[in-house]
Formats: sequence, C-alpha cells, structure tokens
Amino acid sequence: MRPAMPTTTVSFGSWAPTTDTAVPPGAVVRGWPGCASRDWDRLAFNPGAAVRAATVAAACVCFLLAGPTSGLAQDAEAFQQLKRLHDEVAQPGKVLSVEEGRQALHRLHDLDLRADALEPEQRARMVRIKVYSALAVGDARLATGYLVELQEQSPDERKTLDAGYLAACASGDAQLGEQMLKQLRRLAGTDERRLLGQRRRWLRGVGTPAPEITITTEGGTAVTPAERDGVVLVIDFWTTRFPPSDELVTVFRQIHEAYQNDRKVEFLGVNTDSPARVEQAQAFAKSTGYVWSQHYERGTSRDKSVSRAFGAGTPPWQVVVDQYGYIRAVGAADEPGFQYALRAAVAEAKRRYDPVLARTRDGQQATPKEAVAEAARRQAPDKKKPAATGELPSNPEAARKLGLARTFLKTGRRTDAKRLFEEVVRDYPGTREAKLAQEYLDYWP
Repeated sequence: MRPAMPTTTVSFGSWAPTTDTAVPPGAVVRGWPGCASRDWDRLAFNPGAAVRAATVAAACVCFLLAGPTSGLAQDAEAFQQLKRLHDEVAQPGKVLSVEEGRQALHRLHDLDLRADALEPEQRARMVRIKVYSALAVGDARLATGYLVELQEQSPDERKTLDAGYLAACASGDAQLGEQMLKQLRRLAGTDERRLLGQRRRWLRGVGTPAPEITITTEGGTAVTPAERDGVVLVIDFWTTRFPPSDELVTVFRQIHEAYQNDRKVEFLGVNTDSPARVEQAQAFAKSTGYVWSQHYERGTSRDKSVSRAFGAGTPPWQVVVDQYGYIRAVGAADEPGFQYALRAAVAEAKRRYDPVLARTRDGQQATPKEAVAEAARRQAPDKKKPAATGELPSNPEAARKLGLARTFLKTGRRTDAKRLFEEVVRDYPGTREAKLAQEYLDYWP
C-alpha cells in the first residue's frame, strides 16, 4: 500500500498535460476543465516526477508566452515613438525646416509600421506625419495626396482640418482652403474666428493671374508680376501708418536671407504711404533692414496703385506669385501656410517636384501656357533614346514615378503606390512605363 501523501495543488494555467506527465498522488489539478480524474490516478507515481513535470510545464508556458509578449512590448514601444514623432511634427502653428521634414520621414520609416495593422488613430498619426513632412520639404502635390488619405480616415477631426488648410496654402488651392476654414470656424472660439475671417479674405486673390502691371523700383528696375519666366516673386506691402510688428519684420528678413542668393526668387517691397510720408518710410526701411528692392507709390491714384491692383486690403501683407505668374499665396509671412506656399513654389520652379496649379475659391484652375507645355514635355517620349522596332517608347519622368511606386509597394505604402501607378497611366499614355503601371492596376486586389 502506498503511504498517504499530502494534498498538493498543481496549476499550470492554459498549458495542457499529456499522459506522460507526472503529478503527485492525490493532487488537485487546476486549469484544465473537463479532465477526467482517472487520467491523473494513472499518471501519479512519485513526488520527484511531479516536481520535474511542474518545471517542464512552467518552462513550456514561458516559452509559449515569451514570443507574443516580446512582440507586444516592441509594438507598444513603436506606437509610443509614433505618437512622440507625431506630436513633434504635426503642429499647425510651427514651421518645420526642410531638414526636420526629411528627418521625420526617416524616423517614420525606421519604425517599420504596417499601415494595415494599425488602429485608426495610429494610422491617422502616420498620415499626418507624412502630410507635414511633405509640406516641410516643399512637395505640395505629395502633401495634398496624403491629405486625401487622411480625410478618408478622419474627415472632420480638428487635426485633419488644420493639416488640410496648410496643404491648401502650399498648393495655392483657395477652394480647398475655403472648405477647411469653414469647418474650422464651427470649432473655433471668438478670437480664432477673427483670424479665420482674415484668412478667408486673403484667399480671394489666390489662384488668379497676377495683375498685368509694371512696377519700377527705386533703383530703376522694372518688375512685371504677370511675366515671371520661371522666377517666383515675393511682394511685401507695407506702410508706416500701420507698421508691421517686430515679429513680422524679423520673420520676413529671415525669409529674405534664406533666399537672397537664389536666382529662382525675387523680392520686392511696396510702400503705400502718401508723398508727405515717403522720407519717413525710406528711413524706416533703412533702419529696419529692408535691403531688398523697394517701390514707393507716393500717393499714386488708387486705380493705378500696385496695392489696389492686388486688392488684399490695408498693409501689412505679403504675396507669393509663382513661376507662371499666378498668385500662389496672400497673407502674413510669419504664418506657416505662407512659408510652406513659398517653399513649394520655389521647389517647383527648380523642378525638384512636380508643379501644382493654383485654384481659385470657385474652383477655376490656373492654365498657364508654360505649365501646359511642361505637361506636354513630360508626356512626350524620350527622343534621345529611339525605341526599337515594335517596342514602346520610354519616358524618364514616367520611369522615375514607376520606380517610386514600386518602392512604395514594397514598403507597404499601397495607397501611394496606386496613386503613382494611376498618374503614370494617365499622364504618359503610350509609353512602356504606362503599360507596366496598367498591369499592376489590372491585378490590384
């Protein structure tokens, strides 16, 4: 007869025993509902075996749980990093530098997060980072593309509307800007509504051709806003009756310093003071550090004045005229939207990114001859490399976009990849790249 053994409780959680497992005689086994007691009578033979079995079982449980637990911890850390990066970058009141935009994209890439595996708010954070990063580097087209994706996920959220307004400013899309401001107004308090109202007034001229006038500077240089020949024009309207704030002056000087050696940017100041105040205005310009060219209206009749031709109200305010002679932005130079618009216009003038055409509040899009010719050039096949008999011609720009789309596809950015495939098919018909892009779209899940 076996000696009586003390009652022992063995609980292994969700681990399931087998018939080779030893447990103490008379043990109460917890954790496996429905297990027949006779099975345990057959398994029990000595306390030493029971200890060994418990040790093995515990090791198995730890092994099974270690992998998922580690993965969850890693994901949790990545999500925390995503949130921190988002909070650093997605700030509508801050102007990100080009380098900050590039670094944000690199950090986001290093997180190696799959968009389809994220929760809605996490996906929204990822896309907002992409929108602000694109704005920072000056790619307005890419920023508006990401905005579409963001609007699909959280169209009415305040953060989406803020990003949408900045993207509208950068691309010179007054219609989109109007939509964003209307929705923001419903969420704003009294003080913010005044600012939003001013921004809506500034949108009146965006997307329209610059006035066909000639402005003569104090040095005798003639400036024609409507005829830019690929050079962006920045105009600063000011008056000593309502002098600009110190902050605005400082920011505008910094902007001028950043672009003063850039041949694709021209700066012009327009003073609207009366003849009696011209000397005072000139002294102000000198003491304030207005080293760019100046034009003093000297009481010019309203119907012939430069400020009247642009029609944005009482100074101070600034204007960006793009490389095609269309008004890209109107507003205050210390606002992020204005600076992103200037950055994008200059980047497009240098052909770093595909140009976007400004749009008025009623949806009329700019159609400059130069832009139409540029689009035709991009669609034309490369004449330097004649296609072989029976082979479709190739286009270098289409090949670049196709390669980028493939990269996006490999890294999980399916929405961006599809957008580029569709652009290649639409903008470069009859090319080898368009044929390949269409093949991707034909089998798109």
